[in-house]
Amino acid sequence: MKVCVMVEGTYPYVTGGVSSWLHTLMENLPEIEFSIYHLSPDSKKREFKYKIPGNVSSMHTLNIFSDVEWNLKEKADEKILEAIYESALYNQNVTKIASTVVEALRESVGKDMVSVVKSRGVWKVLVDVYNRFFEKESFMNYYWTMRNLLLPFLNAFQFIPERCDIYHSLTTGYSSLNAIAGKLIYESKLLITEHGIYHREREREILISDSISEIYKKLWIGFFRVISAVAYRLTDKLVTLFEKNQLFQLELGADKDKMLVIPNGIDIEKYGLSKESHPGFTVGFVGRISRIKDLKTAIKAFRIVKDEIPDSKFIVVGPMEDEDYREELFSLLGILQLEDSVVFTGPMDTTEVYPKIDVLLLSSVSEGQPLVILEAMAGGTPVVSTDVGGCKEMVEKDGKRAGFIVKPKDYISMAKAIIRLHDRNLREELGKNGREIVERNYSLEKMVDSYRKLYEDLSSS
Repeated sequence: MKVCVMVEGTYPYVTGGVSSWLHTLMENLPEIEFSIYHLSPDSKKREFKYKIPGNVSSMHTLNIFSDVEWNLKEKADEKILEAIYESALYNQNVTKIASTVVEALRESVGKDMVSVVKSRGVWKVLVDVYNRFFEKESFMNYYWTMRNLLLPFLNAFQFIPERCDIYHSLTTGYSSLNAIAGKLIYESKLLITEHGIYHREREREILISDSISEIYKKLWIGFFRVISAVAYRLTDKLVTLFEKNQLFQLELGADKDKMLVIPNGIDIEKYGLSKESHPGFTVGFVGRISRIKDLKTAIKAFRIVKDEIPDSKFIVVGPMEDEDYREELFSLLGILQLEDSVVFTGPMDTTEVYPKIDVLLLSSVSEGQPLVILEAMAGGTPVVSTDVGGCKEMVEKDGKRAGFIVKPKDYISMAKAIIRLHDRNLREELGKNGREIVERNYSLEKMVDSYRKLYEDLSSS
């Protein structure tokens, strides 16, 4: 069996939950041959952050925003892009647009769609959309906005993968289009695993973005919703990590009969329950240091903790993704006079982190089912997490509690929850509960067996 895995901006160049998940899955399915297709937002040279497993036979990388000459012999029909431009029309039903796009894709797969952008028919549609909705905008700005909207879509779809039995996309974003190309060309199976809900994450980023003009934000949001709806229609199986996410999938027309829940799993035995003796009270954050993790709220909460518990410290473990964000964080540390109490360690082996901390803090504004929570719970470390994604479902399960859940951005409630865990007896009780929850529900063996069976069922159907 050969599985082509499509990823977007993650494995093997970026560490984090999705990358670690994929690496672990491939390592534990040595009987399956994998090929990796990495879709990148730029052409920067990057080093592998993981030692590639021996059952990965090939690696491919594409800058989806680049101008690529695909040299495909047959030209696609203009209606493929006319259908795509329909997503620019406000008050259209997303599921209806998706159905139109799906039919256009079926007829255009493997053909040259990029050159169609320059056709008269598409130009006419482009001008019509401008006149109807954007005439007060500079036409040049409008043109480049539309181009930037379409170019990665077309590149992802025209980056024709090799023949595989299964195309497995780890998101419904651009990588799902790359997987769809493989499915339609080779009549293979398509599997999508959503760790988070892609179009909702993009919507959140777009709404707070300063680089996208307000007049175009609804257009971008609608575009990503259409991509997800298209992927939901064409996938053979749709996996998510917890039931709450399925509501968002159903909203865009996902087929309930194709939907599965397979929770994350970890190697529980890697995480012991013993704690290293250390002075004071230590709060830890583990993960990518990016805006979606909202370290600013975490730092504000820790200022309150520090006032209540003077010998406390906060260690932040993980790679820094955004230098501008780094400057903002260090500026905030200076304002709150926390430079000597907050330590950024960079990436570390997580098995070495949890024995050193008393509490894991997750301050994210968006998550799927974060592995760091499972790791902390496996190591008997209580958790304070925002109520995003599947965090609450993990921390409060089977009638037990492994920590406290607070609202995103609520640094006061976050601080109060952390302060409660200064009580050693409470930490030990919640830590024991966390270990039991993970053992019962989130073992690596269960997750790997579920995917092995899923791959086998898809390849034989």
